[in-house]
Amino acid sequence: MKFYLIVAKGSKKGMPVPIEVDLFIIGSDRICQLRAPNLGSKHCALITRDDNVFIRDMYSGRPAIVNGHVLGPGEEWPLHKGDRIAFGNLEFMIQFRERELSQKDLEEWAAKCLDINSDRHILDEESDNFHRPTTASGAAANIIDSLTVQRGVVMGRLRIGRESGVTTVRLNDTKLVDEADIALIRRELGDQLNRPNLRVLLDLKNIRRMSTAGVAMLRDFQRWLKPFGSTLAFCRIRADLREMMDVFKMDKIPYFPDKKSALGASW
Repeated sequence: MKFYLIVAKGSKKGMPVPIEVDLFIIGSDRICQLRAPNLGSKHCALITRDDNVFIRDMYSGRPAIVNGHVLGPGEEWPLHKGDRIAFGNLEFMIQFRERELSQKDLEEWAAKCLDINSDRHILDEESDNFHRPTTASGAAANIIDSLTVQRGVVMGRLRIGRESGVTTVRLNDTKLVDEADIALIRRELGDQLNRPNLRVLLDLKNIRRMSTAGVAMLRDFQRWLKPFGSTLAFCRIRADLREMMDVFKMDKIPYFPDKKSALGASW
């Protein structure tokens, strides 16, 4: 089965990369068919099986992202035409001849592309868009604009958007442990949020592990924001990580269980 990776950003935007093998490995190792120095040695793989294409995380510790969803370690995800995949500073769109999806398949696919808790209304049963698309590309065409507005755009290790006057920032990594990665994320936060009077909501939904250095970085980031007149809040933090953060006396920073409650609150 032949499919294409369409370069989605950069100087080669729009260039097709044909994939004709059943196992296509992406990373920095010499064994990989698509190599880039800023990727994990074997970052992720594209697998063709039973006339379907899947992306699989290869335990590199660095995120592979499908439509804004960060794959867990070893997780495998089906791909459809119009899906966007990102790793490192690379981003592609999937293109290939597709079969129609059943409504059940479509709902499952769309629900996992979106944050089902906060973005469900995009494909709500009462919406005109719920029954209209019958293929993955049709669904992608209907939701891509909503995804961009509500979930923001990927900028390095961050996904940055704006809702209800709040700058939302989701960390794409699954762990804040390695000091080099922590330093890179801190630099990207500073580069993207060095403007006055921001309300910054840091979404930690994807973070499963965090070192004390990671907690210290978040504390220092909050202090860095203050001279700009900006405020910081957190949402969707794992309970065990919340306990560790409280040890660092970060309890003065507001915590919210979900994005919706954070956007509706004053802080």
